[in-house]
Amino acid sequence: MSSQRIALVTGANTGIGLEIARGLLADGFTVVLGCRDLKKGEAALASLASPNAHLMQVDLANLARLKNFLTKFTATFSRLDVLVLNAGVWPRTRRRTEDGFELTFGVNHLGHFFLAHELMPLLEKSAPARVVSLTSSLHFKGELDFDDLMFKVRKHHGPTAYAQSKLANVLFTLAAARKWAGKGVTFTCVHPGVVATELNREAPESARRPEGKLTPAQGAAGPLWLATAPELADVTGAYFDQKAKQAPSALAQDVAVQDRLWDVSKTLLKLPV
Repeated sequence: MSSQRIALVTGANTGIGLEIARGLLADGFTVVLGCRDLKKGEAALASLASPNAHLMQVDLANLARLKNFLTKFTATFSRLDVLVLNAGVWPRTRRRTEDGFELTFGVNHLGHFFLAHELMPLLEKSAPARVVSLTSSLHFKGELDFDDLMFKVRKHHGPTAYAQSKLANVLFTLAAARKWAGKGVTFTCVHPGVVATELNREAPESARRPEGKLTPAQGAAGPLWLATAPELADVTGAYFDQKAKQAPSALAQDVAVQDRLWDVSKTLLKLPV
């Protein structure tokens, strides 16, 4: 498999992630569907009906399982050309990951941070490689409360927690582009548009209606473009709204905040600072 381009997509069992996987397969990639729920992953795998699609468990809410995944992935594949950090949750109540992190921050940011950090040697070895993070325009409303990232003190509010996590995705992208510059790996993040997906499964019925929203295939267009377009080979440290490059929030561009989140994330994940 060493000569085959390899892509890993988290949250690939449904919605945008499944359509990104479909698009990458059509572009000639071997694609690993990283899914928490293997039963749903099997259904997604069957729907793709491709010998180049593979299923592995990626549970972003469980670091022990993530480490098991990394061991299996690196034993199976000798390269990684594209990493799409797509999986996301938006719970309406405060919950915790297996490691005690607030679920929204733990899955949307910390789990993906850990995955990218640990896969970076393989990405660098496979250069040129790309990391594409799915974020949201809601990051413009996001703030980081470094004294209470996990909502232990302040009252948990689903939209506030989600906006914080999406801001963290942008901060990660810009920081990674700086800290891992010169390694042949680019980092971009993208707001895919307002898409009708299962992300809003816990929202009131009125918020779950698909009217006026993009389909998952339409939402996948931007991330797929960032992952594969030849003209974007050297674009890094950038935020896109679908296919339009835009300036992210002023807070996201604050290098001191980027570095602080980076260091806090490594400390929380027990990675060497």
